[in-house]
Amino acid sequence: MYCYNRYGMPEPIYVNLVRDPVERVISWYYYVRAPWYYVERKQAFPDIALPDPLWLKKDFETCVLRGDSECRYLEGETHEGIGDHRRQSLFFCGHSDACTPFNTVGALQSRVRCSNLSPNLVTDRPTQPFNTVGALQRAKHAVERHYAVVGILEDLNSTLTVLEHYVPRFFKGASQVYWGVYSLNTTNKVDIDKHASQYIKS
Repeated sequence: MYCYNRYGMPEPIYVNLVRDPVERVISWYYYVRAPWYYVERKQAFPDIALPDPLWLKKDFETCVLRGDSECRYLEGETHEGIGDHRRQSLFFCGHSDACTPFNTVGALQSRVRCSNLSPNLVTDRPTQPFNTVGALQRAKHAVERHYAVVGILEDLNSTLTVLEHYVPRFFKGASQVYWGVYSLNTTNKVDIDKHASQYIKS
């Protein structure tokens, strides 16, 4: 990731979108508990055991307030489970050892060490756990150096406007297309108790 110039190729235009971190972890929590999600996984990977029905039915507030392992968001904590989608910086950090256990699943096998990165950002240390300073700094460096636009989902109007102006080749008229043709409504959205939401923010 971010190493195209090493192979004599022009770097692509990178854009991305970030979301309110609390809303994002709540959305992921229920996404991996949706019945259709496990039907698709079972079809793709028949040998994978189905989860405990009690785990599937557990609501987010109970998980957080009870301190269950998948609902703890502590700096330096490792994570076991279906991917690690608790923080968005992993999408900017890259595939370095300094990033996240998320990348150990398969990406490390094809990891590219970039010779043009600052020595302070390249490390041979073991993969770091959730929300470490090293991974965050590497992600910030990547955003500042490589990304044309990183928008905010909660401010989508501004994000689309910026994309239209900074990357007009691909996003000219994006606002009109999105709001006029392709605006989707989220179905089955779960209302979350404000105390649980505030708890994980702290």
